[in-house]
Amino acid sequence: MEASSLTRYLHYQLYHARYSLHTFAKSKKEEHLHEFRIALRQTRSLVKLFLEDRLPFPAPLKAAIKKTNPIRELDVLLNSLDSSEYPKLLKQFSTYEKDTAKTLITQKFIEHVSMLLDQYYDLIAQRNPNFISDILIERVLTHYQHCLNTHKTLKKDAKPKTLHRLRIEFKNARYGFEFLEIADIYQSQEVIQHCKQFQNTLGAIQDTINQIDLLKKIYQKYPADEIKELVRKRKKELLILKDTTKSELSAPM
Repeated sequence: MEASSLTRYLHYQLYHARYSLHTFAKSKKEEHLHEFRIALRQTRSLVKLFLEDRLPFPAPLKAAIKKTNPIRELDVLLNSLDSSEYPKLLKQFSTYEKDTAKTLITQKFIEHVSMLLDQYYDLIAQRNPNFISDILIERVLTHYQHCLNTHKTLKKDAKPKTLHRLRIEFKNARYGFEFLEIADIYQSQEVIQHCKQFQNTLGAIQDTINQIDLLKKIYQKYPADEIKELVRKRKKELLILKDTTKSELSAPM
């Protein structure tokens, strides 16, 4: 039986996740770990949109993504710093990131995740989920409309976690549209850009909160005045972001 467009796309993401994880094990370059995470998140989003009741995304793979979160947050922190302004901190944080990756991404972890990926790959091949194009389009459009409706009803004092949850929902919509675009089912470039814009706006506050928490954690191991100063700056940025978001949410649509 010929594989459906959804099966082929999911297989590609799972294969790419496996390849990226093994490449990271050899190269230790964070971009490969980031590709691993994206491939799994894309898979998870499509499963939520189309297959949650038939082929739920395995909980152990969810745990695998979560385990790599600290490394990704460190990578984002490193990329946010100016090398001319924080040369010593960049060196310290880079060492901390490498030590964290070495502790979390062990050979045992890689072998375990590879097995999970292979099992899910085979399960999808056996089930070969297939939908007509109209259903695929309708599912993604309905989810996107739900995101827009939720955004319209957000209160200006919405909590960061509420904004972050909606950000994830827009990300699910984006990945759904990307699948439709790549599979040549529905032209989606414009709406993909809209989803990205919502993601960036909704996620900015939570990202900054995560950065502050991470800096405080690093400070426990590497106490330095520069880190305290960074925390102060991030807190100031957080207040500005909150005010900006409140203004955006209270503005007429």
